[in-house]
Amino acid sequence: MRVALINPNRYHEPPVIPVGIEYIAHYLDREGHDVRVVDLCFTPDPEGMLVDELDSFRPDVVGFSLRNSDTCLYHDSVFFLDDYARLMALSRRACGAKVVIGGTGLLPGPREVAEYLGCDHAVYGPGERAFPRLLAYLEEGVSPPCLIDGWESSFDREEVPSRGRWLDYAPYMRDRGVTGFVTQTGCTGGCGFCLEAELPCRTRDPRAVVEELGALVDAGCVDLHLCDSEFNQELEACKELLRAMIASGLRIPWSLYMKPLPHDDALMRMLAETGADSVTLSVDSDSLLRGSYSLLDLQSFMVLAGRRGLKVAVDLLVGFPSENIEQVRDILDFFRGCRPDTVGVNAWIRLYKYTRLGQRLRADPPPVGSIEGGDADFLKPVFYNWLGLEELRGLIGDDPLFRVEGLERRSNYERLH
Repeated sequence: MRVALINPNRYHEPPVIPVGIEYIAHYLDREGHDVRVVDLCFTPDPEGMLVDELDSFRPDVVGFSLRNSDTCLYHDSVFFLDDYARLMALSRRACGAKVVIGGTGLLPGPREVAEYLGCDHAVYGPGERAFPRLLAYLEEGVSPPCLIDGWESSFDREEVPSRGRWLDYAPYMRDRGVTGFVTQTGCTGGCGFCLEAELPCRTRDPRAVVEELGALVDAGCVDLHLCDSEFNQELEACKELLRAMIASGLRIPWSLYMKPLPHDDALMRMLAETGADSVTLSVDSDSLLRGSYSLLDLQSFMVLAGRRGLKVAVDLLVGFPSENIEQVRDILDFFRGCRPDTVGVNAWIRLYKYTRLGQRLRADPPPVGSIEGGDADFLKPVFYNWLGLEELRGLIGDDPLFRVEGLERRSNYERLH
């Protein structure tokens, strides 16, 4: 079949190479489909470019990769789905092809997002095997369901997706662009506010990851970013990958997200040996108060990372219904004493229809704070907050260690560099 894969993401803070589209294009090409990637990220006329590309290619299926539904930040709230819906409607008028969506932008609610956008089908979860299966249904004249579960089939562990073939990296490299790679999908964490909590965690073969990294280096990518939700899901699996990276001789500057546990000194040493230079540590006050990890765990992480020359940026989420201002003050004072490289503080919690926190606050609104924005399905941004901006600034003071998330459009790795 003729398949056009569309990158509709035009948010440039920073621009992100759509790694998911590259992976899907590789798998579709492997199955013998005729694939064209249409990247709308930098064009001044996305509608015109989309119509021109579809008119010349005449695809049977148009697939849209949705990176996010919104920015998830109260102070820089941008909702993307309306733009996506407009482009999908335009593509349908332009060529009459089936419209399929996929990507992490479905996480707020696969059926709800699909209905909001008016697509024909949605692949929820990894699409590497699921999308080809959907196309097989269509080729056979079988009517597939609206929602295709990608978690059932996932991906081939040993497959090495071709990189740099389907997209022009040059505009991204010129504009602070992020080159990502994936070592695993899903997350073992159970954070009640998070869309990725407890999704099936599956790892790629370390040799496949290393081969892909070599191809990215050959393509001129010199600053890489891990797209896993959190790297350290399982300690030994992390070390197996790092050993393969070290053995390959590749020493690549790269950045990654990690959670406080598990970690040890060997992990930090091996990260440094691969060329990793910065880590974003994800911390939320709810997990601290529930005892999922402790301040001592956070201190150990930062000390061990610092000994190995790894810069640490902390993403700190506070302001849960169960805490009070003194507890927030204590956490901020802890980081003020430990002095990681930077701490981004967010006190406006994005709520979603199907997260545990979202369900609880919808069913039983808390006596303190307020819930702002949104719609019945919580697709449009809705936030819970009880700690106002001026109050938060008062707790932070004039310490340059801290910043309030959303007040400036700079990513963690840019602040660290």
